[in-house]
Amino acid sequence: MYKKGINLNTVTVATLKTLPGIGDNLARSLALHRELKSEFVNPSEFSAIVPEHVYSEIAKNYNIYAVSPKVWKSRITNEKNKLYNSDLKIFFLGGHSLALTAGRNTHIINLPPEPKATNSGIADILHETGAIAGLKKFFGWQPPVKTILLPEPPGITELNKFLEQYDTSSVFCIHEDEILNIGSKQKAITDMIMAKKIQIITSGDKIKSGDFEIKMFYPSPGAQSQGCSFLISFGAVSVLLMFNMTISDQTALIHQQTEEDKIRPNAVCSYGMAAAPVFTQFCGNPELIDPRKQKRLVSDGNLIYAE
Repeated sequence: MYKKGINLNTVTVATLKTLPGIGDNLARSLALHRELKSEFVNPSEFSAIVPEHVYSEIAKNYNIYAVSPKVWKSRITNEKNKLYNSDLKIFFLGGHSLALTAGRNTHIINLPPEPKATNSGIADILHETGAIAGLKKFFGWQPPVKTILLPEPPGITELNKFLEQYDTSSVFCIHEDEILNIGSKQKAITDMIMAKKIQIITSGDKIKSGDFEIKMFYPSPGAQSQGCSFLISFGAVSVLLMFNMTISDQTALIHQQTEEDKIRPNAVCSYGMAAAPVFTQFCGNPELIDPRKQKRLVSDGNLIYAE
């Protein structure tokens, strides 16, 4: 469960006074302590200053941090113990498969292969290094899947096999004609169609549950591009997953944004072409994560840790 973070090294006196049990005098004492010591080293310094019952009341609704202003601004930490929990996990499963867990829900994103690749996207999920093997490896059991996202037309046989093995709530895809026409001959797909669990997605569509959200971006209809991107948001943090996004795709994505709904990810993971300098500058210079070198990203909704 996401709880808003209070960073003792950046919080203002005005904000401190909004916390339960913190009045003018106590807020000024905390600010003075920070000024004299340059920074709080850990939350226990805060708990030593405020009464125990006040600290307990604040901790019910907030996660209390003592991290540098630079870390708090980027929301990226290299210290896993700074996280209070791991409510959001992004697993890089090999190939082009990703598994996201948010709370008790598991989401699969199967990115399209690179333009020169010959393997189909959904087949990668079923590969021995794909999502099924990866999920079993990480969880030790076969969890139900909340959603599976297919940015390209799927292999019908492979999709049916996946649905037979996994209890899947919804399938989202760009092209549904093939699934509806050919997939109706496959029992598992037919069951999903009859239950209206197969849905078409367009750029800007969202999958949202509480403080967790997946927002999808695709090229305009008819565009000669296999590029796509997914913005994963949880609490105060977000991660942009990009695949086959050419410079023209990245420029188009910039132009799609409004000032009110501007993409400001804390981290960017690129498959294929890397994020262009103009794009990273537009996004506020987020941390660049190489999914080929990292196993997963973990977040409590306030900080992100890569491992």
